[in-house]
Amino acid sequence: MKIFKFLLTIIFYFLFLTNSNAFKAGNGDLYLSDYAIERFIEYIRLKGGKKPYIFVVDHGGNVSNYYFCPQGRCQGGEGAAIQECETWSKQYANGDKCSLFARYRTIKWTNGINKGKGKLSKISSKLSDEEIINRLYELGFLGNSTSQTVTSNQETTKKTNDGYELSGKRSIALNWQNYSDLIAGTIEFDEKNYSGKINLPLPNKDGNCSGSYSLQKNGKGTWQISCTNDMGAAGTLKWIKDGGVTGQGRDYKDNKVKFTVSSQG
Repeated sequence: MKIFKFLLTIIFYFLFLTNSNAFKAGNGDLYLSDYAIERFIEYIRLKGGKKPYIFVVDHGGNVSNYYFCPQGRCQGGEGAAIQECETWSKQYANGDKCSLFARYRTIKWTNGINKGKGKLSKISSKLSDEEIINRLYELGFLGNSTSQTVTSNQETTKKTNDGYELSGKRSIALNWQNYSDLIAGTIEFDEKNYSGKINLPLPNKDGNCSGSYSLQKNGKGTWQISCTNDMGAAGTLKWIKDGGVTGQGRDYKDNKVKFTVSSQG
């Protein structure tokens, strides 16, 4: 009986080793989207007894997922985290493969700059947002060292001495109470350090709306627009899981306004 228990223990031990080594960290060039960066900062800063365990990202840098442990030693979970990430990538991005980016607070993804170990690869929860972003830049996850600019589809992110600049286009669907048509089209934006300007053409040659928005680091914010046809509105917005944006508010006549902006990619 003792021999049986001993053999069973050995079998489980090797099964655990096999499972723990089954999911290798990603490698090669990887440029993280702003949403992925926000999620990574959130992961690094987990509190309330939550211990960062694994952070995975798709190879396009758009979709991410993370697991944490409430306490004690963390085991397993890589397969489920990667599967969920790849499901979201198919739904909201380009359907890219997902791989391990970080284990605990150490970035394991290798790219020619980051070696997956050492002091530079370990991200302290005491670092500020700017310091974490700068570290990601140093490790090659925000573009190359010459241009300091990352372009993803129709969006461009540029690192500056004061923070970052982001500009591009995304699809928008806007429902404006008492407006006959669903407003569906493309929104242009120009953002700098969590504040930006927006420009939205109205359908049927009804004019154009322009305005601004301001974001908080918790993913929430405010917006306001004024239109050439004497329409205008303001309200709140928030970033959602896939990297897109939802918002709601009211116009000058107290009509409800709701909108959804597509994710990056």
